[in-house]
Amino acid sequence: MLKEETRTFLKFNSEGLDQQDIFNDAKKSAVEAVDKFMNTWREKTGGNEYDEPMYCGFANVKIYPARGKFIKFLKGIGIGDNGYNGGWRISYYDIMPLDHPKRSTQSMDIKEEACDAFADALEKYGIKSYMESRAD
Repeated sequence: MLKEETRTFLKFNSEGLDQQDIFNDAKKSAVEAVDKFMNTWREKTGGNEYDEPMYCGFANVKIYPARGKFIKFLKGIGIGDNGYNGGWRISYYDIMPLDHPKRSTQSMDIKEEACDAFADALEKYGIKSYMESRAD
């Protein structure tokens, strides 16, 4: 976790950046995390490209508070919605590219990996965010 003064400084610096670049960087981190997780999981279990962890569920990224240039950008491109108990919620399905083989997964483990990496990438820009998940 970043200290609040560090987060404020990073967020101030990132306000001048192209918000699309921030979003793309976070998406790239999420895709890399899923690919790495699946490669490691397959090595451990001997699974093939179609196998995946069986526990079903959902995951998303929550940005709190839901304000600032990045939130305005997300609203403008139609990504995310109001989170339960405040904040801005970005679904796993908004993060993963349409052509990724694990885009339509039901595995909560895969979704958590992606959303956790996405949130960590946003933290680099001072955007307070975290991963949330729930079992199906």
